[in-house]
Amino acid sequence: MSPLFIGAANSTNRLLGNQSSNPGSPQAGDIYYNTADDELRVYDGSNWVALNAALGSSTTNPARNAAAIYATGERTNGYYHIGTLGATRLVYCVLDANFMSGGGWMIVANHDGAKEQDAGHQPRLTARTDQSGSDDQTGVDPGQSSMVPEKSFSVNMNGVPFTKFAHVVYANSNMSSISSSNMLNPLGYYAGSYNSEKTLPTTASYRSDDFDNKGLTLQMSGSNLARRMSSVSDYSWLKGFGVCDANSGGTGTFRLNGSGATAANYPVWVSFKEIASGMASYTFSFTDSSSSNGWDDFQDGSGMGDNWAIENVGANAYRGNPSYIMLQ
Repeated sequence: MSPLFIGAANSTNRLLGNQSSNPGSPQAGDIYYNTADDELRVYDGSNWVALNAALGSSTTNPARNAAAIYATGERTNGYYHIGTLGATRLVYCVLDANFMSGGGWMIVANHDGAKEQDAGHQPRLTARTDQSGSDDQTGVDPGQSSMVPEKSFSVNMNGVPFTKFAHVVYANSNMSSISSSNMLNPLGYYAGSYNSEKTLPTTASYRSDDFDNKGLTLQMSGSNLARRMSSVSDYSWLKGFGVCDANSGGTGTFRLNGSGATAANYPVWVSFKEIASGMASYTFSFTDSSSSNGWDDFQDGSGMGDNWAIENVGANAYRGNPSYIMLQ
């Protein structure tokens, strides 16, 4: 089939008709209809971009974050393509309007609660290729089959903007897929937000900016989920988070007050309440207790010393359970 040229007489823009795959030797401005994927595509000089595809539905039409997908009116939870053309990754996005004060959350790191933190993949909130991966394979962005509750995983979130953070503990039930019996049924959490968009640093160890808003109370189905985690009876304890080295240093500038981790390799992901002498203290992480292997303060000397509790549940509630980090 000969292409149809559109525009001025000397135009190079072409309508290439119906085809089942991307045409070869494209020129910027070429347009065709992909019959296999039901997409109208235009070539932007580097990639074929879908013009009528749902945001986040493919590598050719990624969303900048889950909040952008939520803003289109999409309310179906699932795995979506997040990022920019040529730099996308799959992320499980919670778009249910009744979930944790509204949808638009991205589940970006998970610890399965069944093993020490560095057995298999050590999960981190990261923007680095060498820290991303899963129990199936480290050093690459995990695929859909790897981003399930029974596996520890970390997604490389380099360049993805967010304003809200939450660390969520959930029940160890039916762990082969994400559902309302596990990740989508939070048992407890702590959360903070920023007044403007942030992206994660790309250094091997880092600390976040201090949160502008702390001790957030999130909602489920319009009612407050009164399950916030407190530190020394303080619900607004969360100062920030980071991927941190031991106090002796070595992999980066941000360090912990402690140096005796038993279930993690430095640099390790933690959240923290205080900075003392430039180092994080009163820390909490995915786990650092060989007896529980899950949700716990980070017991290397920088932790909370078990002085934490879940609102309306009790001290050290759900210790040992799986937990995940989500961004919005």
